Amino acid sequence: MIESSYFFDSSAWLSYFYQDSEKIREIVDNVNIKIFTSVISISEIKRKLNKDKTAKEKQTSVYEFIISRAILVEITLEISNRASEYIDLHTVDALIYASAQKVEKTLLTRDNDFRNLNKVIII
Repeated sequence: MIESSYFFDSSAWLSYFYQDSEKIREIVDNVNIKIFTSVISISEIKRKLNKDKTAKEKQTSVYEFIISRAILVEITLEISNRASEYIDLHTVDALIYASAQKVEKTLLTRDNDFRNLNKVIII
C-alpha cells in the first residue's frame, strides 16, 4: 500500500537515481506523495556521488532535485536526544530514524540496519 508521505534515507534516494527500484520511482514521481528527508542524507548522497566520481554537473542536478522534491528535516536537540536511545544503530542511522519518528513518517530505505524497527519499509 502506498502512503501519502514517506521519509527517505540516502539509500532510497540513491536507488531512485541509480534506477534500482520501481517502487521508489513510483513514489518519487507521484507529486501527491510528500517525501521528507534528513539533511544528513544530503551529505551521505553527496559523499557517495563523490566516491563514485560522478560528474559535478550530475551531482548538482541530484542535489537540486532532492531539495526541490523533499521536505528537509534539520537535526534538532530533540532529534539528537531521541537518536541516543537507538543504541543498536550507527549514529547517522539513529539520527535519520529519530528524524522520521519526529515527523511521524514511515522510513523508506534499502538499509537492513533498520530491520525490526517500527514504521520502516525496507525495499
